[in-house]
Amino acid sequence: MLLEPLVSNLTILDKNFTLRKLTPNWAQREFLQAAEQQMRDMGRIRIIVLKARQLGISTIAEAILFSLCFAFEDYRAMAIAHEVPASQNLLAMAQRYWDNYTFKRLYTTKYAGKNHLAWTETRSSIHVATAGNKAVGRSSTVSGCHASEVAFWPDPEIAMLGLRQTIPQSFGTALILESTANGMGNYFHTMWEEAEAGQSEFKPLFFPWHRHPEYKASVIGLPYNALGRLDEDERALQLMGVSDDRLGWRRWAIKNLALNDIMKFRQEYPSTPAEAFVSSGTNVFPLVALNAVYEPEAGIKGQLVTDARSVTFQPRDDGPLTIYRRPHPDPNVGSYLVAGDPTRTTQGDFACAQVINRRTFEQVAEWRGRVDPVTFADVLFDLASFYNTALLSTEIEGPGYSTIGALMAKNYPRLYLRQRPDTISLQSNQYGWSTTMQTKHQMIGWMLRAIIEGSARFHSAQLFKESRIYVTLPGGGYGPADVKFHDDTVMAMAQAITCNVTEAPPVSAPLILPESASMAFPQQDFTEQSILAKIPTPANPKFIPGPSIPPADPPWADWPEPIPPEL
Repeated sequence: MLLEPLVSNLTILDKNFTLRKLTPNWAQREFLQAAEQQMRDMGRIRIIVLKARQLGISTIAEAILFSLCFAFEDYRAMAIAHEVPASQNLLAMAQRYWDNYTFKRLYTTKYAGKNHLAWTETRSSIHVATAGNKAVGRSSTVSGCHASEVAFWPDPEIAMLGLRQTIPQSFGTALILESTANGMGNYFHTMWEEAEAGQSEFKPLFFPWHRHPEYKASVIGLPYNALGRLDEDERALQLMGVSDDRLGWRRWAIKNLALNDIMKFRQEYPSTPAEAFVSSGTNVFPLVALNAVYEPEAGIKGQLVTDARSVTFQPRDDGPLTIYRRPHPDPNVGSYLVAGDPTRTTQGDFACAQVINRRTFEQVAEWRGRVDPVTFADVLFDLASFYNTALLSTEIEGPGYSTIGALMAKNYPRLYLRQRPDTISLQSNQYGWSTTMQTKHQMIGWMLRAIIEGSARFHSAQLFKESRIYVTLPGGGYGPADVKFHDDTVMAMAQAITCNVTEAPPVSAPLILPESASMAFPQQDFTEQSILAKIPTPANPKFIPGPSIPPADPPWADWPEPIPPEL
């Protein structure tokens, strides 16, 4: 179904207060193309838009709904805004479309009120409402809905739950969610992330400020001035191809439109989706550095299965374990550390374990699920045994006390012995990791250092998501930006990195450090491609079992690609 010919017959009031025909701009045209593609593929429109200010997305969304009121009979369109003035503005758009409609003489207005337009011949109508009415849309079937500035709705979960039940999955129906960002953890942020991950029927569309032709210094009449020294954001934008003309406008807009608040500018005029969702606190991990160490991979989900002879991996779509790299058959190369963050119960928060390569700081596996602390010890035991009898640590506070006790009862031979950073003792008889107010700063500090230096490599989408919204809290502590969020993957990874850098380096065949290697992370900058190329890989690699598990051949041939082995 072609929508552009329909909306191009409509009349808008432009920024110069002039009536003119709707000629789609770049963002509106991309929106129309996505809507037309969905109509061809699914027969309905489901789009979520994250945008900068003043791009005309509300205008084109209303134009589509107005046009569908005359393309279908009995089409019930609804526009919902976050406040009354905004909802009235949406109805004013529809009224203007009708007042100047090319085919107006063919139709009769049945009703024209302050919240409602209806026509006799098609029996179609447009209603407007505010999101503060939690019963909005519940009373009858809705054919198409434009939900404007969803991130600013007071109770979007409740409103959308009722609304979604009223919109059928039939041909021609439409649901358009659009908004500028308004922090993390709210309904719109969650819906956007699900759409980006392909976990919903919505097509995500992002429109950055620097693609808008009007956002240039020359367009608003600013005199040309050399930019001089560029800040970090400006250098990154230059690398993206953003011109000096646009950077000049950005400097002006930060001062005049965002009141010298760079965080507000990023939220109202984002360059990337990640930049748009500004948290309520200050991000602990710089987003630019975090993006640099994040290399997203799906991995393979499954579970570990133990018998009297071996620990083996079985792929399973809903398994709690995600493996990104297989254990290397040579333990000199495949030296690993497993860190666990238990939970108290089988409901609520997740228990999590992270597995990293001790030499490269690469995340090679992640276990995440709801399990009691004693059973979690079995999970950690199997996971560490599977990864070449890895060095194993677990949080010991709270539920972790049961976990570390169960691991000691199982006689796992390579439990982490913690040391205090304010002592010179070389040995300790205290097993596992104790998270206190002081040691939490230590953990987060080491993880921050690894991210900033580029030493770490993360593959987990959940870890990346939690790291992005991990902030400094008002009292000086750390935690998720919202109480609805989890931080189990962050805490497990911070523990893994900290235990690795405070533990003696793994013993193996001699490796030569390059002169430029950082002493803060002795293993972080190995030039291993050339070194590892000299290490022969056995033609028939054997599983390196944990203690009391007899050697057995692992099902290497059964591992589906694309999981690569450790190099």
